[in-house]
Amino acid sequence: MKLPTILAKLVSILLAIVTPILSLGFGAVGKLHVRSAIPAAQQVEQTAGGFMAGICHPEPAYKKIKAANIGWIREDIPFPFDENGKLTKSYKDCKKELKAYADHGIKVMAITPNPTKYLAHGLDIRNEEDLEEIRRIARFYIRDYKGIAGAFQIANEMGVDRFTKPFTMREAAKFIGVQLEEMYPLRGEILIGYNLGGFGIAELPPLMRKYNTYVDYIGVDLYFGSFENIVKSINTYPAILREVHAVTGKPLVVAEFGYMGYGAPKTAAERKEILEQYGVHSEAQARQNIDAFIAKLPTSLREEFEEMYSGKSSREKAKLLFKGEYANHIYRELAKGVELRGYPHSPEGQAKFYADLIPKLKALDFCKGAFIYMWNDSPRCYVCGQEDCPVETGWGIVDGKGKEKPAYYAVQKAFAES
Repeated sequence: MKLPTILAKLVSILLAIVTPILSLGFGAVGKLHVRSAIPAAQQVEQTAGGFMAGICHPEPAYKKIKAANIGWIREDIPFPFDENGKLTKSYKDCKKELKAYADHGIKVMAITPNPTKYLAHGLDIRNEEDLEEIRRIARFYIRDYKGIAGAFQIANEMGVDRFTKPFTMREAAKFIGVQLEEMYPLRGEILIGYNLGGFGIAELPPLMRKYNTYVDYIGVDLYFGSFENIVKSINTYPAILREVHAVTGKPLVVAEFGYMGYGAPKTAAERKEILEQYGVHSEAQARQNIDAFIAKLPTSLREEFEEMYSGKSSREKAKLLFKGEYANHIYRELAKGVELRGYPHSPEGQAKFYADLIPKLKALDFCKGAFIYMWNDSPRCYVCGQEDCPVETGWGIVDGKGKEKPAYYAVQKAFAES
């Protein structure tokens, strides 16, 4: 989300004033409202074997991962069955890879597929006749990953359009809940839960209350200072976590958090040059025939946009393209004001972010884990497919060749400290 610069400054000043108040207020509410959650948090920590110091999407650099005091990895697992009911090669390969981590003493949080993967195999939570098969697959996962997974996360970031659609939030809650319900009596020493991302942080918890009995932990994904120009204080992280804890009464795990190690705004001339590559000289000209402009976008970006927003009006499409995250992909930039105060998007700023934030997370008695996004820099942005787009390429604590960045050593020190 990107606000006009002046408005963003005003909102950031307001947040700077209210964040400490919110942090104290939600901390007090949490202590009054969810005292029973403290034993639950202690149970999560005991089952996990301590604070879950984790990393998302690793490479099999087992020694280097462990040397950074990282004891957990977090990874997606594929839909298991083909059209004949046989296990797919991708599923078997993934299981083999994750077992190798477990065999090297690194614990695994496995993420089950999102709704679209089930829809691709003819399974729709909105159809009652599909419900039992969805439940059966949940039972299969928990049984098949015994001895490999230390935790399961059901689906990912329901509340973020690219992961949730075409489901509504109520349908997404049911999709998560029925799987948790099946796994719960079979889980043994495996922790099970779900995560919150985007607007799902506010929308999903009330819809999940009916399933809370089956939830060991709730994951929260936070990326302040990397996708919006509003939040400026690193202290917004613990403030939001206290709010989520007060609302849900559940132990929390920061299932994803990170900070881009590269990226800066483009100049007006650079932005104009990029637009000209799409056959227009300005955003105003692009708005005159927005569908023609969309047709020239990089393939993966165009396909995602058309899949999710084809029914929108031309004005709505233009707003989505130029007033939000998609603009960063179009211009291959981090827009002006997109950073936390004191933490530039540089290798050094990224390292300082982890050095300062991880101790704040570990100090929260209800927060029992934190998974950094991610292990290594990516050669291409997974959203738009462009090599020089900073939005999804510079998150790693090691670079694309596996060499340690300053963030690696900051993480190593922060996770080691009690």
